Amino acid sequence: MEPTISVRLKKSILKDIMEVEKEWQTDRSEAIRRLLVQAIGCWKIKNALENIRLHKTSLSKAARDCNVSLWEMLEMVKEKSIDWVDYSKADLDKDLKLLK
Repeated sequence: MEPTISVRLKKSILKDIMEVEKEWQTDRSEAIRRLLVQAIGCWKIKNALENIRLHKTSLSKAARDCNVSLWEMLEMVKEKSIDWVDYSKADLDKDLKLLK
């Protein structure tokens, strides 16, 4: 059996959860579990994209952590215009100079 947690919610949030219950035709616990899974997934992606932007993680590790394919993560990076290679014009100039 999974552990139980308790949480205090504002009436407006409870009202929203009740709407989700109706829409999904499910009980409150299932609705909250599914909403949490979605929210955590969104948080993981947002966090991973920020870590990629800061060059704290690789594209492949971020994809694994978010449970998405490398191609999906690459598409998200592209959509957000995130520089994930950390290769500047100065680096390019230096490499071209070495090749000559």
